[in-house]
Amino acid sequence: MFGNKFLKLGVACALASAFGISANASTVNVNVGEEHQVIRGFGGMVHNQWQGGGGLSEADAKIAFGTGDGTLGLNTLRIPVYASSNDFNKEVQAAKWAKKYAGDDFILYATPWTSPYAGANQHMASSNYQKYVDHLNSFNDYMKNQGVPLYAISISNEPDWCGEWACWSADEIYNFTKGYADKMRKNGAKVISTESFAYQKKLYDNVLNDANALKNWDILGAHFYASDAKTADSWFQYSLADQKKVERWMTEHYTESQGSGNYWRTVMRTGDQANASKVDTVRAMDVGYEIHRAMVVGNFNQYTWWYIRRCYGLIMEKDFGNKLQIPSNEIGKISKRGYILSQFARFIRPGAIRVGATAKPEDHVFASAYKSKDGDSTIVVLVNRDYGKSKTVTVNVQGADVQSFHVYTTSEAKNAKYEGEVEAKNGSVTITMESGATNKDCIVTLVGVGKQIVIPQEPFGGNAWAIPGKIQAEDFDVSGSGKDENGNSNISYYDNDSENHGNSDYRKDTGVDIYEKKFGKVIGYNQAGEWLEYTVDVKKAGDYTMFAYVASSNGTASFQMFMDNKAITDSIVVPKTVTATEGDFEEFGKVQRNVTLTAGKHVMKFLVTGDWMDVDYFTFVEGKDATDPEPDTTATTTPEKGEENPGENPGENPGENPAAIAPVQFQAVSASAEFGIYDMSGAFLGSVTAQNKVELRSKAASVVERSGVYMVKSAGRVTNLSVVK
Repeated sequence: MFGNKFLKLGVACALASAFGISANASTVNVNVGEEHQVIRGFGGMVHNQWQGGGGLSEADAKIAFGTGDGTLGLNTLRIPVYASSNDFNKEVQAAKWAKKYAGDDFILYATPWTSPYAGANQHMASSNYQKYVDHLNSFNDYMKNQGVPLYAISISNEPDWCGEWACWSADEIYNFTKGYADKMRKNGAKVISTESFAYQKKLYDNVLNDANALKNWDILGAHFYASDAKTADSWFQYSLADQKKVERWMTEHYTESQGSGNYWRTVMRTGDQANASKVDTVRAMDVGYEIHRAMVVGNFNQYTWWYIRRCYGLIMEKDFGNKLQIPSNEIGKISKRGYILSQFARFIRPGAIRVGATAKPEDHVFASAYKSKDGDSTIVVLVNRDYGKSKTVTVNVQGADVQSFHVYTTSEAKNAKYEGEVEAKNGSVTITMESGATNKDCIVTLVGVGKQIVIPQEPFGGNAWAIPGKIQAEDFDVSGSGKDENGNSNISYYDNDSENHGNSDYRKDTGVDIYEKKFGKVIGYNQAGEWLEYTVDVKKAGDYTMFAYVASSNGTASFQMFMDNKAITDSIVVPKTVTATEGDFEEFGKVQRNVTLTAGKHVMKFLVTGDWMDVDYFTFVEGKDATDPEPDTTATTTPEKGEENPGENPGENPGENPAAIAPVQFQAVSASAEFGIYDMSGAFLGSVTAQNKVELRSKAASVVERSGVYMVKSAGRVTNLSVVK
């Protein structure tokens, strides 16, 4: 019927569409054009101090962080920040093994439980907040020096379950976040909020309602311990976080700690720190249901289980005390809970986007859908929690050319079993979940494969950018589809999320964060891993000097340039150009590099390697160490906010009209120059040497008596400068 290419599914997951079976089938409509959150991935925890040093072996890491058959597909590892620096080394080896097998998808993040400034059941004094930040940053530095840098670091674990660790009230969380959390971004690490054990919204509301505080969080972290399979969907929802477009990570949970991770449906006395002890049915499928609700109902970007290796975890371990008498042949192998999580983690890889899908096609059946990072695959996950009843489901994919699906099933009898490849008719397929099994509940992942439609990416506006010449950052290429003959994607940009954080309507449909400045449009909110591509036409082979007009408030942001995916520069650090009192990124400076280019058309890539910078444009000038012909557009005679135009006030020489003099050019951030400081009546106050406007503003404060607007002159040029004493 399908030729040799397609396999008929076995009895456990029978193909219905081939035989015209449609009776009693529910329908899942998938719309890949309806985009929701970006998925960062799936992970687990290692805490060697609490696990007696047996948190993760290399063999465990290979199973946990691999992506092939018999692996979990995790990409994220959570580790503790210990109160003592003597313990900082406890998770280094586990992190290195995890990184080895996760590769480029690896994410490492850390959470503090206590610190030298607050132990169990203690609140930290505000006078120790900076010391606490220093403690966290010292751990950050330590992990970077060990070759496993942190992607993110949390403020604190479970502020609302603090009998065993440090306590934080909602007000304390707010005050620390607003005044200190941004200082935790050492080495480009992202800041995770305090992680409520019960996802208590009241602990997050104050920060979410204050834009100045919220900008110091990158991720909202939460635990699901106040929930179980009977908890209402409303518990997972957080409309305020949706409105503020806050990224959310589920950073810790386990559904039952008293039993084995291999229990499918076992009646036993259950209960954990959030739920009272009771006789209950332990359902492995509840893990799949919880992940579904985290993604679909809660809009979470990431899901982290508690211990990777534990008797109730993802990889089996004997229980301490041997009460459960875990069979020796189960130890060190993936548990049922692990296989269920793998139905998401192995196939929904970091950078995938959740797309529109019928979330509940019928009672006890749940669905979610995702498109891969490069857009060439559509993944649908079906969860059947109706024990003893098979379910027939028709999946219709709209907006993607899906020709077939690879099918994987985990049930009581199967462990992420590959069921074969089935043909899709016009993007549609009908399957029956566990039709021949005694127990019908299961989780099925459909990985859609489509015929590649190749549309080359094109220069914005139709013409390649000429080199030598100037390239505006916001005019990156228009994306195509599929891959070129060299296997390169025809996508022209990558943004870490699909939301547009900018304030401009220019190319708003791309999700790239474009901002309007007084001197034009820039690309802002740049985070490590994001990139933009531009088709360029190099008129003449040879040496060039590249200038980039950029801004940063942290001095650690960085980027790298490529031609046809080959590096033409090192990673270029962007010096701090934005003052603490002017955090709106209105002040830019220039960095430069010598590059060698070949003639002809190429694709130039701008890759962000360090968080939080803005970029306005790139200029290529012939020759090494060439002079940049472009002026610094932020240093003009246009008055800054709150400054007055000097008008006809005299300058350094009698009769001089300052407004008629060309503006001071703050170009190369590496070049120093001497500047004269004058009051607005033209009186000379003193001179300073500075290499950029930020340094100039700081040094000017030492020669003026009070805050205000002053004139600055250098080499016959003048501008206005607001100085704060």
